[in-house]
Amino acid sequence: MLNFDIFKQKSPKQRFLLILGLIMFIFYVILGIAFVFYKPIALRLSAIPEWGRITIGIFLIIYAFVRLLSLGRRD
Repeated sequence: MLNFDIFKQKSPKQRFLLILGLIMFIFYVILGIAFVFYKPIALRLSAIPEWGRITIGIFLIIYAFVRLLSLGRRD
């Protein structure tokens, strides 16, 4: 399960890195969703087939969750 000890008192550097990690998680999820559902990206990346865009989007979303899990495991 999730370890909620990561929200205990931290140094400013650790808190900054935690917030930066959460912002990057949100960025990767939004980017992955955009690759899957946002049609203007399909028009700009016409060289990539539709299944390729969907694969890239799913990969970005999975990568975001892996980074989030590793963020929770750090001391």
